[in-house]
Amino acid sequence: MASGSNWLSGVNVVLVMAYGSLVFVLLFIFVKRQIMRFAMKSRRGPHVPVGHNAPKDLKEEIDTRLSRVQDIKYEPQLLADDDVRLLQLETQGNQNCYNYLYRMKALDAIRASEIPFHAEGRHPRSLMGKNFRSYLLDLRNTSTPFKGVRKALIDTLLDGYETARYGTGVFGQNEYLRYQEALSELATV
Repeated sequence: MASGSNWLSGVNVVLVMAYGSLVFVLLFIFVKRQIMRFAMKSRRGPHVPVGHNAPKDLKEEIDTRLSRVQDIKYEPQLLADDDVRLLQLETQGNQNCYNYLYRMKALDAIRASEIPFHAEGRHPRSLMGKNFRSYLLDLRNTSTPFKGVRKALIDTLLDGYETARYGTGVFGQNEYLRYQEALSELATV
């Protein structure tokens, strides 16, 4: 009987040692993984830096050109005149599912309008996103060369532009025609 209890305590010791070594191995793997993860984060990434082993002048030229990339702004034409999707608007069907086409047409209509954006020189990139909005707000809030422009016209145009570009509601044929009418009226002024 006494030898049976000694045997059980020996098994317990072996199991404790096995579990202890297992925990030690798992902790070692986890700590090594975390160290490697933070080491990769601290550098510019896991890849080789741009211009590695290049002359100093070339590195500086690469950095200046890469910093200029974020200043490039281009807003493409969303719908071409011969786009197949425009044929969908002419069909008699559910016009609500083609709201995105009217939004695209509204944003392209700004470029096609005869509004002299560059006359004042304050908005050289007026076709790029927020600048058209700020141009309309300047027309509404200040005295500009457009003396005959009504504030209601600019408000209609501003609401139509914001709805077409950022709105989540319906922007269908009626809204597009109102927007196009206000845009053409501003172009004639």
